[in-house]
Amino acid sequence: MKRNFITEYCIGYLNSYTGMITAHQLLSDGKMSPKQSEALSECHIYAITAIPTTYFKKDSLRYDEKGLSGSICYKVDGDEKEIEFEHFPWVWDENAVTMQCKYPYKEVINYDSNGNECTYISANYLATTFLNKNFSEKTDLNDYEVLYIGQALGNQGNRTAIDRLNSHSTLQKILARTSHEYPDKEIVIFMYEFKHDNMFSSMDGRSLNADKSIKNEERLMNAIQNPPNKKQKIGLIEAGLIRYFQPPYNEIYKIKFPSTKHRVLNSCYDLDMSGFVVEVNCENINYFLHSKSVKSSYHHIVKIDLFNSINRSSFFTPGEFKVSPDVIS
Repeated sequence: MKRNFITEYCIGYLNSYTGMITAHQLLSDGKMSPKQSEALSECHIYAITAIPTTYFKKDSLRYDEKGLSGSICYKVDGDEKEIEFEHFPWVWDENAVTMQCKYPYKEVINYDSNGNECTYISANYLATTFLNKNFSEKTDLNDYEVLYIGQALGNQGNRTAIDRLNSHSTLQKILARTSHEYPDKEIVIFMYEFKHDNMFSSMDGRSLNADKSIKNEERLMNAIQNPPNKKQKIGLIEAGLIRYFQPPYNEIYKIKFPSTKHRVLNSCYDLDMSGFVVEVNCENINYFLHSKSVKSSYHHIVKIDLFNSINRSSFFTPGEFKVSPDVIS
């Protein structure tokens, strides 16, 4: 393929913040702190995922000055598995005198002398924040299957993922089908903010017929100074992640992407950008993502080549080098 210009470039997006909430927490009208609300207000990309449901083993819990100890259980294909834990740092309310863990054993609650609820710990929270910190590798309880990728921005650019999900018909469909087909799994939603934007460029001095004029440099400077706006950026990230993970509940972008017919790519073509990259890093809260078509990893890199379809060499195809098999074109 011909390289039109000596310099080719693409834009890259990396998640800068990750929020996590179970579907139960989302739909139970729980209150968030002002700090949590502020952090999630910039999260416009979300992933609906599935993970084994965790619960406390009946009669296993005990509490002393060192914390909460006991066993957490979960099922994989109907087979129950058990993990013991010790000294989870659960600080009781000063008025709490007793604790109870009632069926279905998904949370333990402490009470004061009048029987009023003081504080509680869910099995899901303990497994996520305590057990996963002790696991440096992928486990059943930190490896999430991606079922759906979506965006929430709104016409004014002020709608968050929480706003969108509270009235999302696809989420209701996923919850209904999961409870029937996979009763041992629960739905967890990850919400992402993307503020780490970068422009990547490459030069191929061996392309003798490529344009080396001032126009070559002007293209790059124009792209750096006038990148895709917020709405365009969110659209690119959503489309890239859908094409990469190919989640079962998504329809558009899952197979025939990229294509010059997709309006979401107009901002890239207008800037003569030859591709874009989307990265999702999961290390901050120690989890993994996978789908039916993508292996589990704590860092996913989506590479989209926009020029292959028009038979033009791009950022991802310098000189005579072969295109990496993980580049989507």
